[in-house]
Amino acid sequence: MNHYENGGLKNQLAPRNNNPRLNKMLLIINCILCICALVIGAVHLYYNEPTIAIAMLLVSIFCIYNAVLAWKALRKRKI
Repeated sequence: MNHYENGGLKNQLAPRNNNPRLNKMLLIINCILCICALVIGAVHLYYNEPTIAIAMLLVSIFCIYNAVLAWKALRKRKI
């Protein structure tokens, strides 16, 4: 018997249910991290260090994306 039969690998993890408490914490953490990244980026832009400012902008973009996914999961919308 091939290990790819019956719908995939043998040792796959079972799908987890969405935990609303976990999604709330992820939403809060991502919002705080996004605000901090924007402030740090603005400070470094003020002191003419564009490399760190661009890096903080990228961090804030990923935080916004993660916060939107957590918000959608809390609202039980399809992600």
